[in-house]
Amino acid sequence: MLAVTGVADIKTVGIVGGSLGGLFQAVALAELGLDVTVWERSAGRPDDRGAGIVLQPGVAWFLSMFCGVDPDRISVPVTHRQFFTRDGRSHHTLMRQRMISWGAIYTSLRDRLDVARYHDGQHVTALTSRPDGVAVEVGGAVHSVDLAIVADGSASRHRGLVAPDGVPRYAGYVAYRGVIDEAELPGELSASLRDRFSFYDGDQTQFLCYFIPGDFGTTRRRMNWVWYVRADAAGLDRITTNRDGIAHGPSLPPGLIAPQVHAELLARARTSLPQPLRRLVEHTREPFAQAILDGRVSRMRKDRMLLTGDAAFVVRPHTAASAEKAATDAIALFTALQQFPSVDAALQAWEKDRLAEGAALYRHGVSLGHRLGLSAPAAMPDRIG
Repeated sequence: MLAVTGVADIKTVGIVGGSLGGLFQAVALAELGLDVTVWERSAGRPDDRGAGIVLQPGVAWFLSMFCGVDPDRISVPVTHRQFFTRDGRSHHTLMRQRMISWGAIYTSLRDRLDVARYHDGQHVTALTSRPDGVAVEVGGAVHSVDLAIVADGSASRHRGLVAPDGVPRYAGYVAYRGVIDEAELPGELSASLRDRFSFYDGDQTQFLCYFIPGDFGTTRRRMNWVWYVRADAAGLDRITTNRDGIAHGPSLPPGLIAPQVHAELLARARTSLPQPLRRLVEHTREPFAQAILDGRVSRMRKDRMLLTGDAAFVVRPHTAASAEKAATDAIALFTALQQFPSVDAALQAWEKDRLAEGAALYRHGVSLGHRLGLSAPAAMPDRIG
């Protein structure tokens, strides 16, 4: 583990949001000996959402150094990138990477954090800056903390307190996603995708897939796929309205896709995907979907209130950097609080570094979307509120 020194002026930290962004910060700051409290709006420990993530260096280092977890044990290696053509043929290039799941990262972080620090089903209703910290209102009670970190994701309810300019905008396309247990895949299909990060770039569409770990601590693997498809604002509303007619905003969880939308997805797969990838869509019982958003901020700090993870910059999944960005936000804050002589100097240096990194990732993601022909026309209504 890490050798740390004390932090002057900060004893208590309140974190709004208990997903990956909040957990990275909570684990790192607890390592500094700070009294950390996490408030998460959702009740109960979430199920593994199944989403696959490319294991980037910052996440791997964090899991190893802060959580004592060997990232190789909870990730799956790939040796090649595989590129399909429309007729199902493919070619390969050597490229070694490791793939992990959202659930494996989440579990590693939760297991490291003292259970008494994490409060689920707790809705933060207000944050108020004070001269010496922040007042956090939760369920009618007010908690005074020296530092508050807003980590409540891309749909952040508190972002505007720090950065009113940061409301995400719809990029004009959605990501359909699916996860399939390897045992449920036909043997020849599994073999054709094993140890490979596979891609298909079509006309204004992209499909990619790779294996990810099974439940934390098991060797069972799952196939994770993502399919980017253009959709105007009306199409997005249809896709993210569930089978009972309830709108879910920018994302639709597994198990809720409307029958007609599912049927349209299968029909699109039959007419536009190479045969091996079409079969993945057909073998997926509960596909889910998310809107692709762009969000950038001009600041990440106001007094003793900070933005982190997707509550700050919302970057497109093509960058494979959302979890990495959240991890490095936490690593940078952990480091700055030790290196600088005052808290204000530390937070100022942290903000400067993270703004530059977030802006670069934002621009890179937009560039990749344009290159694939996926981004919305400029005239499209694109604000997600």
